[in-house]
Amino acid sequence: MKSDYHIHTKRCKHAEGEIHQYVEKAIQLEIPEIAFTDHIPLPHQFDAAHRMALNELEDYLNDIERLRLHYPEITIHAGIEADYYDGFEEFLYRTFQQFNFDMTIMSVHFIKGWPKHNWVFSYYFPNRPIHEIYSDYLQALKRGINTGLFNIVCHLDLIKDEAFPLLDANKTELLNVLECVKKHSMAIEINTSGLRKEIKETYPNLNLLPLLEEYKIPITFGSDAHKPEQVGFQFEYVEKALSNYPNIRYATITEDVLK
Repeated sequence: MKSDYHIHTKRCKHAEGEIHQYVEKAIQLEIPEIAFTDHIPLPHQFDAAHRMALNELEDYLNDIERLRLHYPEITIHAGIEADYYDGFEEFLYRTFQQFNFDMTIMSVHFIKGWPKHNWVFSYYFPNRPIHEIYSDYLQALKRGINTGLFNIVCHLDLIKDEAFPLLDANKTELLNVLECVKKHSMAIEINTSGLRKEIKETYPNLNLLPLLEEYKIPITFGSDAHKPEQVGFQFEYVEKALSNYPNIRYATITEDVLK
């Protein structure tokens, strides 16, 4: 099975189980590598209810180091899921310099200026067409990618509504995002958590696979596990789909794209 490069811990305040249980589940599934990528703290207590505090980061890394010593049969990486949010770039840069993360995966959960605490899932713009709403999100993604701070874009089409596929509504902008990913030698995560949700599809939708092959963008797998039993969730489903795209490269942390 492919490596799982998107796993959370209960430090984020909305995950369950002990950290060693995630490792043991991966070993049971014969997953060769995992990365813990819990949510990064943000300035001014921004969204503090869903992430660890800044003073917990050292303990988080120490927890992972202890796991490495206790479970030598599996490779365990210390990563972080870092929200891109306009104005927090300097904070992220300083945090990445201070702490030795093996990988940084970029997400966009908040868009500055949006209502309801800027939360992507709570947007309500009754007088705006969907392509404009998607455009706000895609432009935020692009700004984050262009910082050069990150290794992987996770759950790329998180904002999508199944009735309005992102590829149909904003294809030109989406292609521009892929061009930026390629320019910065990043990978795109195939995140299986959507298969556990109402949307019932991966992030991004697997209809993007031909474009990832065309643009020669490498991929990683991420379960976005918030419970130990979710590690490696539905990876077989994605591997089966990938069999139709033999030129898509799977990126690992040992390759240049994730260094």
